[in-house]
Amino acid sequence: MFQTGRLSGVLLPLFSLRSHDDLGIGDFGAIPGFLSWLTAAHQKMWMLLPLLPTAPGDSSPYATRCAFGLNPLFIHLGSVPEFVDAGGLASFSEEERGTLEDARSASRVQYDKVFPLKWAALRRAFQRFEAASTGPRAQPFGAFLEAQVHWLDAYALYAALTQDQGMRPWWEWPTGLRERNPEALGAVRKRLAAEVRFQGWLQWVAHSQWAKVRLQAKESGVLLCGDEPFIIGQDSSDAWANPEALRRDARLGVPPDDFSATGQDWGLPYFDFAHLQRDDYEWVKVRARQSASYYDVRRVDHAVGYFRQYIRDEQSPSGRFVPGDEPSQRALGERIFGILSESAGIVAEDLGVIPPFVRETLTRLGIPGYRVMRWERDHGHYRNPREYPKASLVTTGTHDTDTLRGWWEGAPDTERYAVAQVFPEFENMRHPPHELTPEVHTALLAAAENAASDLCVLPWQDVLGSRERVNLPGSMSDSNWAYRMERPVEELLQKQDTLGAAQRLAQLTQAAGR
Repeated sequence: MFQTGRLSGVLLPLFSLRSHDDLGIGDFGAIPGFLSWLTAAHQKMWMLLPLLPTAPGDSSPYATRCAFGLNPLFIHLGSVPEFVDAGGLASFSEEERGTLEDARSASRVQYDKVFPLKWAALRRAFQRFEAASTGPRAQPFGAFLEAQVHWLDAYALYAALTQDQGMRPWWEWPTGLRERNPEALGAVRKRLAAEVRFQGWLQWVAHSQWAKVRLQAKESGVLLCGDEPFIIGQDSSDAWANPEALRRDARLGVPPDDFSATGQDWGLPYFDFAHLQRDDYEWVKVRARQSASYYDVRRVDHAVGYFRQYIRDEQSPSGRFVPGDEPSQRALGERIFGILSESAGIVAEDLGVIPPFVRETLTRLGIPGYRVMRWERDHGHYRNPREYPKASLVTTGTHDTDTLRGWWEGAPDTERYAVAQVFPEFENMRHPPHELTPEVHTALLAAAENAASDLCVLPWQDVLGSRERVNLPGSMSDSNWAYRMERPVEELLQKQDTLGAAQRLAQLTQAAGR
């Protein structure tokens, strides 16, 4: 069991950071500035969304192309020697400078501008790197390729082939490539050698920068908490290289519940855990070790999926569970979560409709689950956060929920009054106002910090009391996964609003013994 003691942290996607020298999206170079704010606010953990590779142009951090690796989109160009030696931003064309200005000044991430701009700059930097093939950086690059071959070999070839095949999904490739015929792969690997090497170089640069981030976070006393998606996309290097383990003959989703009469069909592949069991879940173990090498703590998404998956196919269009019986589901979940928790601390995302035996198993293993305060009720009555389980994570919301301000000001008076009757922090405010006043805001943050849960993680927007959301589930909008903080990280401790937020959070955190 991973022991953290009582600590407090903040949830904020990396893409949401803003800095003076970014390219319109948060990157590894902005992290030291945010770590300074976290330290001032007495926060000991930073929870991120997935940093895994995504397809060019795809904004969702959960639309992953690989279960391993880092997204090159987060590379800080100012820390890439080949980019700096070529003149840095001064080397941009007039058109690129215009695009950069638009992307930087935008209130949200403009992926349609950021992706091509950053990729073009990285390609030019790589060409300069290759021109100095015997330079001092050649040896560490070769060592990285060798050390990461267990996943990078398939991913780099897949990414190169995707470009070569006009971004068509791998199941639409020619038969030899689709079925991974050794002769066909050998020929294409030779033809696309430069692109394969470029993909490996991107990962090397990203991993090198992230290694420095890990050291900076450790020096700041901040734990990095990553987000580990449950499943990988159909069009991914893992589904292509491991079709027996990540199967496409049915679609993953969730069953009907109080939120949806028909359930949800995610259109994703599903894990064949029976197949994975034959080599003692080696792929799961390797993935867990790789993820643990990136983070101190991991949020395991869709925890119930490791106990049972809900799939739809021609034989069962309305869906069925695999495994189908509870004893098998219990045994599977316990085995998988035993593996996942071996290398680093984990938090289980156990939200939604969860059978009781899932939380019972997690509790027995000492793995914290979620306690979203607005959802924690018994027979319609709010629970006092000071009575939450010690091994849990308390929060005011997630990246998928409305903000604290949006929830409070959108709730009926009866709900606000019900909160005030139970949360001790509202002792002198039994009929709180409709608005999220400074007093109400502070009381709600204090209720989270004072909870009995060992872990408290507050979304950045809730710390500030703002309305902007990270994601609105079930919607297709360029506002999703595009939230950017208003202030550059360099100014967070200089401007009164963000400095004041740090000071207030520090006081609440210290008072709560975190």
